Amino acid sequence: MKKLRIAFADDHPIVLAGLSNLIADDPRFELTGSLDNPTALVQHITQHQPDIVVTDFSMPGDDHYGDGLSFIGYLSRNFPNCRLLVVTMITSPPIIASLYRTGVSGVVLKSDQPNDLLDALDCLYQGRRYLRADSTAVPAAVPAGTQQEALEDIRDRVIASLSPKEQEVLRLFIGGHSLTAIAQTLNRSIKTISNQKRSAMRKLDIPTDQALIEFCVHTGLFR
Repeated sequence: MKKLRIAFADDHPIVLAGLSNLIADDPRFELTGSLDNPTALVQHITQHQPDIVVTDFSMPGDDHYGDGLSFIGYLSRNFPNCRLLVVTMITSPPIIASLYRTGVSGVVLKSDQPNDLLDALDCLYQGRRYLRADSTAVPAAVPAGTQQEALEDIRDRVIASLSPKEQEVLRLFIGGHSLTAIAQTLNRSIKTISNQKRSAMRKLDIPTDQALIEFCVHTGLFR
């Protein structure tokens, strides 16, 4: 049985340890490294040329490579022989579809079970792309496109899906304002502001405030 060489990247040591343990007894994979930032990952891929990289979508703080869509796009362009499996807490269909457009081989949600990650790795081992069983956002064949086109597509879809008032609330929330401050600024009740924010998150299929912030930061929404 041919072993595939695999590297993990995440800025949380506990996550890295869990990923390493997940494949420790799997004879199909050989771990080449566990990296905690984008620069270290790029250096590792250059030196060790792993077959598969499992990387977190969000690893902030790297001034050279950044993270999110821009970093995933960089990896896809510069290491085309390396299959990318992206792990993220963002469930929004537009951003997941855009990840596939950059050339990734699969996307796994942080809310998924460990077996789902193993299923994804099994697909990559067999040379197939991984699509989650309940995925409706990604078609069987994803057309190629540039990173800028992907970002513009996300922004267009978001603007089209949200009402002007919902956009207004999200813009202020992403800017660091509390719901109370937003209510005072817009002269609406806190209940109304909360409902509009919750409605926007439901439309974007984003479950948490942290995921919402990551989504808006990485797509350049409301800059």
